[in-house]
Amino acid sequence: MLVLLWVALTVAFATETDVFQTAPPEGWVDLAGIDGVVLDVRYHTSDNFTGAPLPGYGAAGAWLRATPAQALERVQRRLAAQGKALKVYDAYRPLRGTLAMVAWAERTGNVALLDQGYIARRSGHNRGHTVDLSIVDATTGVELGMGTPWDTLTSASHTRAATGEALANRLLLKEVMEAEGWKPYWKEWWHFTFPAEGDPPARDVPYGCSEPAEGKWTAPADWSRPGWIPPASPPPAPCAAG
Repeated sequence: MLVLLWVALTVAFATETDVFQTAPPEGWVDLAGIDGVVLDVRYHTSDNFTGAPLPGYGAAGAWLRATPAQALERVQRRLAAQGKALKVYDAYRPLRGTLAMVAWAERTGNVALLDQGYIARRSGHNRGHTVDLSIVDATTGVELGMGTPWDTLTSASHTRAATGEALANRLLLKEVMEAEGWKPYWKEWWHFTFPAEGDPPARDVPYGCSEPAEGKWTAPADWSRPGWIPPASPPPAPCAAG
């Protein structure tokens, strides 16, 4: 029953993505198309450290540039041979999403998270070659114990700051990612960057068709000031035909 429910939720997620998600930039890859990879795009929801959906995530998408996506697919094949799979929390991040994180840190008195390297003012995520992920059991979809949840922004998330099974699972993720050319970030066990080809620009293409297009979005007034409350997200709108 658990397996059937997981499959049903996966199908429902894929359907939502097809209806509400804009197309990735030319030459980029939608990770939903990689066989076995599970998406859990928390920035599309309020279940993330800011407590609200981030701008740019009007649809629960996950894209990467082609070369990193191909490397990630190779990682997935390595894990599939062990009965495991990748679970992606975040991949390409629209620049407006990163700016929203910075605004959250400033208005909530968490600027130290910027200074300590847990929240980036500009991120490899914006350039399409960085990913946040974990490992799940391929049959049940249950995540391996990693010692902390994803996006725990404390020293407990440092890759080596775990023991026993949690440490072994973190090191397994590090091992399979490094085997395909990914570089880990030692402060966050889930965070990996693929060496960029050239100097790719930061992008602000939103995932949701109903969101302002790249170059059309502007930050809300006063969103860095204490007391500012994110407005409710508008209901997603299906993409225009054609």
